[in-house]
Amino acid sequence: MSDFFSIAVDMQREILLAQKAQMDVAQKMLDAGKQVAAAQDVTQKAAEANVKAFQAWAKLWGWK
Repeated sequence: MSDFFSIAVDMQREILLAQKAQMDVAQKMLDAGKQVAAAQDVTQKAAEANVKAFQAWAKLWGWK
């Protein structure tokens, strides 16, 4: 039969494991957020380059 102290230690161990799992998930979400921000930055730069290319093409054909 387990004593109260052993049960309390086991319970705290389980709580710590659950908190560690929560922190791991939070870190993964932060990493994913950084990747999304980087993708948005690349997309913005591509859109700006597309506008410049179209403007150059339009200028070549005499459009304003």
